[in-house]
Amino acid sequence: MSFERNTRKKNHQTSQPQRFKYFLVLDFEATCDNNFFPEMEVIEFPCLKIDSSTFETLGKFHIYVRPVKHPLLTPFCVNLTGISQEMVDGQLPFSEALTEFLKWIANSDTLLHGPQANSALVTCGDWDLLKMLPNQCALSGIPIPSEMKSWINIKKSFLHSTGLYPHGIKDMLAQLNLEHEGRLHSGIDDCRNIVKIMHGLAARGHIFQITRSFSNRPPVPRT
Repeated sequence: MSFERNTRKKNHQTSQPQRFKYFLVLDFEATCDNNFFPEMEVIEFPCLKIDSSTFETLGKFHIYVRPVKHPLLTPFCVNLTGISQEMVDGQLPFSEALTEFLKWIANSDTLLHGPQANSALVTCGDWDLLKMLPNQCALSGIPIPSEMKSWINIKKSFLHSTGLYPHGIKDMLAQLNLEHEGRLHSGIDDCRNIVKIMHGLAARGHIFQITRSFSNRPPVPRT
């Protein structure tokens, strides 16, 4: 489990003012196999708190999560994500990990809903919060937090800003002449690369807006 705050002096503003003061960049990793895998469960829960004026990382939440329904990771999952069985054994189940995340938000000057909202969640695709979170909450027997019912899909932001269809994180970075860092499908590395994409789009003058809000419509496939 990792909770960090960055107390370094802020950099100078690098883009025009954004609607939100902070961005919370999130990227779940989940149990999977190379064929259909029933009842996927979150196994990595990372989030970076970003200053919208500088795109500096102000804080980090990072926790590996113990799957309950299917506790043994498949070889495909281990190879894809780099997450080993030892990294999830003995960790908190999702319901407790989510509680820790909401505590982290509450203690970080971050408001994600209501008229005073100053922050927005950011994902790469709608899968994390439109499908994975509701399915995981149902499996864990807990409600979907109100703080996590709207978000910015960076793929839609990229399309709106560039007019180019985004074919994933590496493609968006390449289109912006930025280098990919770390491991693809490592949740925390994906978060860092999403931040790079956001910074690149902001430098082009893009103002980030909420692109999706959760409703009672059926979940959509991962995009």
